[in-house]
Amino acid sequence: MKVFLTIALSVATGLSFVQHLHGQSKTSTYQNIIDSGSKQEKDKLKHELLLTSKSSKKYEELKTSINYLYQLGEQSRADSISQVVARKFPKSDLARNEFIYEVLNKSETAATMEKNYKTLLKKWPLKSFPQDAILYDYATSALVNKLLDEKKNEQALQYLGDMRLRFWRAQAYAPVARKLLTAGDTTRAQQFIQTSIEDAEYYINLPADQQNNEAKFAAVGYPGYIAQMVDIYEHQGKSVESIELIEKALKIAPDQAARFSQVYYKGLQKTGRKLEALQQLEILYKEGNFNLKENLQQLYIELNGSDKGLSNYLSNMDQAVVEAIRKHIASQSTYKDAPAFSLQNIAGETVSLADLKGKIVVLDFWATWCQPCIRSFPGMQAAQEHFKNDETVQFLFLNTWEKNKDYKTNVAAFIKNNKYPFEVLFDDQKDPNTGENLAAKFGVQGIPAKFIIDQDGKIRYALTGSNGNLEYTKLEMIELIEASKKPHKI
Repeated sequence: MKVFLTIALSVATGLSFVQHLHGQSKTSTYQNIIDSGSKQEKDKLKHELLLTSKSSKKYEELKTSINYLYQLGEQSRADSISQVVARKFPKSDLARNEFIYEVLNKSETAATMEKNYKTLLKKWPLKSFPQDAILYDYATSALVNKLLDEKKNEQALQYLGDMRLRFWRAQAYAPVARKLLTAGDTTRAQQFIQTSIEDAEYYINLPADQQNNEAKFAAVGYPGYIAQMVDIYEHQGKSVESIELIEKALKIAPDQAARFSQVYYKGLQKTGRKLEALQQLEILYKEGNFNLKENLQQLYIELNGSDKGLSNYLSNMDQAVVEAIRKHIASQSTYKDAPAFSLQNIAGETVSLADLKGKIVVLDFWATWCQPCIRSFPGMQAAQEHFKNDETVQFLFLNTWEKNKDYKTNVAAFIKNNKYPFEVLFDDQKDPNTGENLAAKFGVQGIPAKFIIDQDGKIRYALTGSNGNLEYTKLEMIELIEASKKPHKI
């Protein structure tokens, strides 16, 4: 069983799943050990938690022990203990979470899920767990989508009224709107999108001192809701309304301007505002949307009456892209020692950082389940190809955070089937002193994570995430590598 702690729940409550039941000092000590303790300290804590889980009869102590075991990487043991505790305390939140994960979420039909949903509300009523309202909203959303999948629209929309948290409900409304649009029910889809927009705007417009995590979470989907409504307007031939909506959104959330550019330029072009449309295309192009180059050329010619100067214009645009990349990577620069490592590759050979001294080393932390990682691979392959004759550059793809016990076989098959010419290393060695893998030593918080190490073993750049565009990724990696070849400026 998984601990039902989601990003959204953290945002919603701002509370730790860990209850301070052993006293503030004890839990602080535990957390410090987990965050920065030695392997010996972590092993000792692990032993203590396992003893507690066997001897304690207090539910909260047991739950706290389970949570710390999860943090220590003892997934299997924590799962087993959770299942035992859930059976001993059938009215508890652990038992409820077990039911949600293992019963409700695995319902094969809408009728079965509806029955299980009613059991959830009856056996574990929300009033008994008011701090967990978002879990119940998740369950409601799952049921609604299951009903919609089976074309039981009226029934589904009745349950949608059970949504409790305004800051989150738009996240449930958006997929419902998409399904209604697919089914041809534009009127009701539009109503849900409009509510989502209004909810997001409410939180965006809150005073600065009220801009908490809930408000930030609610605002994240705003550009997406605007894009949904714009699509509806465009299908209805309402280009003017579309432009008005976007321009209102730009005033409300100017920091999101780049995310509106795609729909904005189309609306501007349709309403004859071609110069402004070209300006939006330029923004998109500079961000790596090179598939829009033909649109850029066409608008340029329409505005100028010929292709005179087009070559210089495109050359300047390409240079602007490079300058934008340089500005971006400058904000990602650092200068510190790279942690030493010695890991095995797919062939079982050992590769160490020490053996690569004198080279620029590109590390790409990834996993087979990570879609942004996979989307970046064509660009990474293109970058590697660019440097194929440069013996001073070495690309290493560090497979980490895999969830399947057969990860080595799966990774090897994935690389082979996709014909990626990558040197893949397995980040599965734990430091004997800290118990950390290499990703933890590098401070990786999310993947894909890329690090550029210079000839002296210093980390020069650290990036998380990926643009996903092949040409942009290639250009970015070229700039990172070339910059790392140059002496570090203090």
